[in-house]
Amino acid sequence: MVKDMLGYLFLILLFLVLAILAKLPYLNQRYQRLPAVFSTNSFQSDIEGGLTSESFDLHQNLVDGDNRSGLEDSEEIKRIMETEGLNFDQARLLRMQRKFKTNNIDPQTGVPRDPKLVTFSN
Repeated sequence: MVKDMLGYLFLILLFLVLAILAKLPYLNQRYQRLPAVFSTNSFQSDIEGGLTSESFDLHQNLVDGDNRSGLEDSEEIKRIMETEGLNFDQARLLRMQRKFKTNNIDPQTGVPRDPKLVTFSN
């Protein structure tokens, strides 16, 4: 009886831990993307979702018959647009700056922050 209760307690505790981990944003962002083979995304759905602009026009992709599966991180860009109140271009820029920052690249200049980096100028 005690073993059964400990088993149930363990399962409940495991469920609670998994539920808490699922709420952590960095875990959701890290593992949300599936390979393009499984993607249901398309340039048409990206356009319908507001993920196009004058400076980043996806309509030409449709005209050219582009067979890729749409934008790479469209769900993340949509989430940024909604949470930050930004337009598509601003959300793309913010996403890229965040991605640079996580990879130790200066988001303003695009130059790596590696102390061993050597650059040459003209």
